[in-house]
Amino acid sequence: MTSNITNDIAGIDTSDTVDAVSLQNISKRYGDNVIVAGVNLALSPGKMVLLWGSNGAGKTTLLKLIASRLRPSSGQAQVFGLDVVQDAAFVREHVCYAPVLGGFYGSLTGRENLELARHFYGATADALDAALARVGLHNAQGQLVRRYSSGMKKRLMLAKVHLSGAALWLLDEPYASLDDSGKTLVDGLLQEAQRERRTVIVASHDLARTYALADAAIYIDQGRLYARAPTLIDTPMDTQPPLIGNHAP
Repeated sequence: MTSNITNDIAGIDTSDTVDAVSLQNISKRYGDNVIVAGVNLALSPGKMVLLWGSNGAGKTTLLKLIASRLRPSSGQAQVFGLDVVQDAAFVREHVCYAPVLGGFYGSLTGRENLELARHFYGATADALDAALARVGLHNAQGQLVRRYSSGMKKRLMLAKVHLSGAALWLLDEPYASLDDSGKTLVDGLLQEAQRERRTVIVASHDLARTYALADAAIYIDQGRLYARAPTLIDTPMDTQPPLIGNHAP
């Protein structure tokens, strides 16, 4: 996969004629426990959306459903017109899911972990070097990941996202565990993604920071998306992104 976004990346349509993410009444339940409840969503390509809600609201599960990491209990989901169940392998080539924690092999070095990602996404060795330098891990690339601090592991995940060249980024708490320079790094990556017309969904509790960058916001509570939400930050309404959702509070 190349690192540049065009209207046709390796067979997927990223123009405005196809939704980047389309969810139709998608649900996820474990026994009687409903985690995501009948969510409907259409997200245009090139947009950055803030996904927010309390702990346990369903944010991570929703991201995993879109990333084809979880199979929905009911409903359908497409990414650039590809079904996340039937076309799961192809979807994963064009989606980069960045979890809050984990995602790497502790017994491998930082560079070795990124080599795996490089081959999966079809990136070049030069792109890997550039990603390590961008996140400030060039000098630590030879260390085992199990010896990384939590902030270094988060930076390694950001390097993977940068390296992937994916058309869709799904970021779960990207600011967590980072110092001020790391948070500034996330801001820069998100701004680049917007310029390159990548589609980004960011689950974050750092509302004040993410609101400033997002095109729209999704509020989720008990697995449902809402068109209105409680005000959690002191931000003038005319500077906040619009809320999108399919349930009334």
